Amino acid sequence: MPPRANAALIRHRQFDCSVATLRAMGVRVLYGEDGFIPDQPGEGRPENYPWHLALEAAASAHG
Repeated sequence: MPPRANAALIRHRQFDCSVATLRAMGVRVLYGEDGFIPDQPGEGRPENYPWHLALEAAASAHG
């Protein structure tokens, strides 16, 4: 999950390419509908960050 990304940062043309490259390499990227959906700049609420998804993914990766 991109912890400091917001909607403005992900509009960079390289972002989607980078996510696709990571996924093609077998990396589970928790981004989008099944993970993290960025807020608009200045609207971030750290308490709403879906840490449970990252922790669940880390736990399942270790078996």
